[in-house]
Amino acid sequence: MRKLSFQWRMTLLTALLIAAACVTLNMLLCRSGTGYIDAIRQYVFDYEDEETCISIGCKDDALYVDLTEEQFNEFMSSFSSMLDNTKEGLGQKGWIITAAVTLFSAVIAYFVSGHSLKPLRRFSNQAEQIRTKNLTETRLSEDTIPEFQTLIRSVNRMLERLSEGFEDQRKFTGNAAHELRTPLALMQARLELYEIEHPDSSPETMEMFNLIKEQTAKLSKMVKTLLDMSGIETISRKERVEFGPLVEELLADLAVEAKKQNVSLEQEGENISLIGSDVLLYRLLFNLVENAIKCNRPGGKVTVALSREDGNAVIRVKDTGQGIPEQHRYSIFQPFYRVDRSRSRDLGGVGLGLSLVWEITRLHGGTVQVEESSEKGTEIVVKLPITS
Repeated sequence: MRKLSFQWRMTLLTALLIAAACVTLNMLLCRSGTGYIDAIRQYVFDYEDEETCISIGCKDDALYVDLTEEQFNEFMSSFSSMLDNTKEGLGQKGWIITAAVTLFSAVIAYFVSGHSLKPLRRFSNQAEQIRTKNLTETRLSEDTIPEFQTLIRSVNRMLERLSEGFEDQRKFTGNAAHELRTPLALMQARLELYEIEHPDSSPETMEMFNLIKEQTAKLSKMVKTLLDMSGIETISRKERVEFGPLVEELLADLAVEAKKQNVSLEQEGENISLIGSDVLLYRLLFNLVENAIKCNRPGGKVTVALSREDGNAVIRVKDTGQGIPEQHRYSIFQPFYRVDRSRSRDLGGVGLGLSLVWEITRLHGGTVQVEESSEKGTEIVVKLPITS
């Protein structure tokens, strides 16, 4: 029963109630009808013998019929059989009508309950669009039936509180990253100075020194990314961005990295322009292409394809890597999420690149998702509205 939908539960409950009412009504009607038939039988059977006739009723105002006893017995046998058949037919028709009414009522109840549940489906569809990234832009419509208005108001107030909480978290992250930047820069400077002043250090010391230097650089990169994420809301997004030249510049900047990984870079499609931030969109594409290069196979290829679809600029970044398991395809856009942590450490990532891609896409009113992924490679699609 728990696996049934609410609509089917309402339908079954309504059908059971109607069936119970119909059965009760049928039994009462059958009992009443049977009583009347038996009364007719008793009235006809209540007779008195007279010399050559049989009186039916035997009252002053009764109707008298002259029949011989043999004729009367034959008539009573036939009349009694007809009454029995009538009683049986009355019961059968009553149960057939009960079943038909119950079935018809169940069908009507299913469609009526489906219509009644439309506000709940709309509410569910609206709630499905809520993401951590778009709390500030999401507000459920209160134009619905009174029973749902209170619930929707409560959800909207909850979204506002969550949005304020995430905004406080974003500010704290930005402030913490800002405070960490100075000591980390000082540590890196001292490490570089130590390397210059102690070129003849022992192998054990140099191994430990290189480890500290590597981790400090990683922390610095993470802090820089956190600062970028906390400050992108304030960056102007009113420039006209030409994607064709932007992609050409990007592939030129990443050519050295691609050569190291033995990966070829390719650009396809037409030039597309839209209103946004040149800096942020460059960073969005840079993170996607850099990630595709790092996660590719030796001798593989990364393709950036541009096209227009339904008033959107569509950017497809395809690689020939090992693919992303289906259960990770949404989570990869969350901060610090890693599909393969050991591989991510080897590649030197900090787990914020795709999260920044999501943020930039959201700020431009677009969407990003893993459209296709298999052992032959992955295709990530970014859709941005083309505004004039």
